[in-house]
Amino acid sequence: MRFGMIGAGHMGSAILKAVLNTNLFPTDKVHISSPVPSELEPFAEQGCKVSSSNLETVRNADLILLAVRPDTVKTVLEEIAPETAWKCVLSIAAGVTVSSIKECLPGNVAVLRAMPNLPLAYGAGSTVFALPGSDVPNRFFELASSIFKSSGNIVFLKEELINAATALGGSAVAYFFRIASIMTEWAEQNGIYSFEANQIIAQTMLGAAKMIMETKKTAGELANGVAVPGGMTEAAFRAFDEAGLDNAFRAGMDACRNRGIELVSSS
Repeated sequence: MRFGMIGAGHMGSAILKAVLNTNLFPTDKVHISSPVPSELEPFAEQGCKVSSSNLETVRNADLILLAVRPDTVKTVLEEIAPETAWKCVLSIAAGVTVSSIKECLPGNVAVLRAMPNLPLAYGAGSTVFALPGSDVPNRFFELASSIFKSSGNIVFLKEELINAATALGGSAVAYFFRIASIMTEWAEQNGIYSFEANQIIAQTMLGAAKMIMETKKTAGELANGVAVPGGMTEAAFRAFDEAGLDNAFRAGMDACRNRGIELVSSS
């Protein structure tokens, strides 16, 4: 089966790297379109077919992944609709529902929706995949989900839960980066160079993730296990509580989920 991608920005490039690293498709069966030549060059060098024409990409693909901004999805769909018959469109656009995509395409087009995150390019992604409708052929579903399974974990949820799940995965990568940035700045203020600080922080985040995944304890139980009474970590937790850290995080995640709902309403 042939693979096409429209858009090759940050997330699109991450998915393409995963596709090429895992050899899911021969490079000559991968077609990519983007209006930005510099986004296409690295993949052309690897043998992929590239073009500025979305229609050309769709003509040469069976599974088409939309990696474009949510506000451009409708325009792109209207452009490619005549070439999509009996094919499958996979969208990773935040807030864009399967039903709204189907409205722009012929009735014989299969539509899937997923929300991956950037670590997918490094084999450590986390993807939320909307459970497919009964009209999606299994061959498309299996192939589409294999793209994400091969480069991290994948969780299947009802589509109405995708916006909340984005706050846990797709956007949460940036939360962790922001926390790491704050910690690095603090380290520099306390005499530790950023290089050494980044090594400590990154390995600690990796270790914490492994503990969550491999122990039978909840994240809360693990946190309490480190914060022994009268210790340094407990002192940090008291300061976090006084600063309202928990409520700030909940508010941010609420805002993330609600923005996805707003995108659906405005589409």
